[in-house]
Amino acid sequence: MSYAMSQVATKLGISKDTIRYYEIEGLLPPIDRDSSGRRVFSDSDVEWIFLIRCLRDTDMPINRIKRYVSLLMAGGGESIPGRRDILKEHEGILLRKIALYQGLLELIRQKLEFYEGVLKSNDPEAMRCMDYITEWDSFRSSLGGLLK
Repeated sequence: MSYAMSQVATKLGISKDTIRYYEIEGLLPPIDRDSSGRRVFSDSDVEWIFLIRCLRDTDMPINRIKRYVSLLMAGGGESIPGRRDILKEHEGILLRKIALYQGLLELIRQKLEFYEGVLKSNDPEAMRCMDYITEWDSFRSSLGGLLK
């Protein structure tokens, strides 16, 4: 099947400008054009763009994507270790970010629990508008060493 650029953009939830940028940066294989010079994308092209989008969505830098793509375009078994190494390194980065975000999510959940407790309290003192220092002092004990 073939797709116009607008169809690819809609299908992948990205802008046409993003697709053009990927093309200018050399992240895409050569894209076929119709007799009017408009780009015509194949299913393989769409899958390629989807992979690049996935890498960008996980914050892989463009220069690292370029390196990965150049190895991928080169093909052959000799490029596989390099491709694997790029993805393995990125996996480690993502795992560290996930662990960080899990800790931050727990902090947010504790903060929400704190606010829920204040809102449910019948104590007028608990309901008064706390300033930053007072609230932080009340909340600090629930952090459990997160800031160490």
